[in-house]
Amino acid sequence: MVTIGVDFHKRTSTYQVLNEQGQPVKRCKLDNDTEKIRTFIQSIPGPKRLAMEATRSWGLFYETAYDLVDQFNLGHPKKMVALTSAEIKNDNNDALMIAKLAYGGLLPAAHISTLPVRESKSTVRLRSFLVNQRRGVRNQIQTLLDRNIWPADRPKSFKNPFCKRGFAWMASLKLSDRERFILDESLVMFNELNQKVDTIDQFLQSQNVELPQMPLIRSVPVFRSGGINAYRVLIEISDISRFYNSRGLLFYAGLIPREHSSGDKQRKGRLVKNANLNLRTVLIESTLAAIRQDKTLKAFYKKARERSGSGAAIIATARKLTCAIYYVLKEQKKYDQNYLIPSATACHHSQSVLVQN
Repeated sequence: MVTIGVDFHKRTSTYQVLNEQGQPVKRCKLDNDTEKIRTFIQSIPGPKRLAMEATRSWGLFYETAYDLVDQFNLGHPKKMVALTSAEIKNDNNDALMIAKLAYGGLLPAAHISTLPVRESKSTVRLRSFLVNQRRGVRNQIQTLLDRNIWPADRPKSFKNPFCKRGFAWMASLKLSDRERFILDESLVMFNELNQKVDTIDQFLQSQNVELPQMPLIRSVPVFRSGGINAYRVLIEISDISRFYNSRGLLFYAGLIPREHSSGDKQRKGRLVKNANLNLRTVLIESTLAAIRQDKTLKAFYKKARERSGSGAAIIATARKLTCAIYYVLKEQKKYDQNYLIPSATACHHSQSVLVQN
């Protein structure tokens, strides 16, 4: 099988072609144009595989070329150390290295999700971006109130100013012209962001993305209310079968600590960096709600908090919840609170048996 290595950039891409013996036979640089890309790939005879690095817009290239090759290999950018550590780094060498890694079966693979899932993931992440902006505006308003109004002077009929009564109270506050201007503009931004988030939620509910596992994940206590987080989790995971065991999902979600151990010395640090931070965020948010809804997770959290503090306890409980989600999706079984998924360190294979609590 012929191997094509692609060093993909925004405007141009460099191609290196290896024959069946792994020897370079062709090299070229082309503008990123649909017709040019397809014409070049079609000009290479015989069965062929194509390999590239998962850059920001890899999906555009994939949709252009995947039907012209027998095998499409997508390389994980943060695991392709051979490229980033090369002493002589240029487009030709990068394309050749990608081709050689793919030829030898050593290219660290990245998951290729379907186009509808990728588009839904982008929509969900836009929502997360707007929610973070809304949180920032909310904090600005809280800070303004704190520097202008004593707690004793605030109404006792509500605690949270971001309610119907709270908005009416903030609209009637007597402030200096500058502070009044800041508060009014901030409230306008907050309401606009609220409307944008609601619009995205309605749009997501109207989409017909195939998520056959939605009824299963809805059986997990924290997702029973029908909120958006179940959708976010499924979209970010995409395909549960790509994880060999629950620890793989934990690593992907960034819920296990970094480790630098050797011999008798074991060193563990903060949570891993090379992770899906969007998935980690939604899992931690869901954990905070799950502690209030599930007695088993609540008891586990309390014990972990007594031992390690609240921050570490939240992460430990998030690992427990993530293991539950993994087994619900992997084994196609509904969640049962009478059973406790083994801890992250005990999950070694996908067929682990549920342990009685």
